[in-house]
Amino acid sequence: MKKNIIFFIISFVFALLNGYFLNYINDVYFHFDVHQNTPINISKDELNFIAIFIAPFLETFLFQYLPYLILSKWIKINNKAICIIMMSIIFASMHYYNGLYIVMTFFGGIILNNLYVYYHQHTHKYSFFLTALFHLLFNLYGFLFIM
Repeated sequence: MKKNIIFFIISFVFALLNGYFLNYINDVYFHFDVHQNTPINISKDELNFIAIFIAPFLETFLFQYLPYLILSKWIKINNKAICIIMMSIIFASMHYYNGLYIVMTFFGGIILNNLYVYYHQHTHKYSFFLTALFHLLFNLYGFLFIM
């Protein structure tokens, strides 16, 4: 149990470092506006609610649970690193706001997917919930301290 908590915290620190580093690169060199493609008919509060409370569960299902099931069980890829990279490519390709954001979500996807695969191997029945909780906390952190 203690090992799982430490792994969670270390992964969260890496996710924060990834976010801060690439946001710094954006602020200094690129100045991309992530919100430029936001639908007009969704308020900022609604968008934040979706990003914090709905997207983590939906994205964990679509970008961790399903791809890992397909890659490991149906296609029979036994190499966890290949599964993690392929899942991260899928995750990043769905966050196409700009090139830098794709890179940030690719590395964030590696962290999320590594977390999912780790927990899937060690605490199988909690892997989905723990990954979704991690994603929720990361998005909440971004909402509270970054935006």
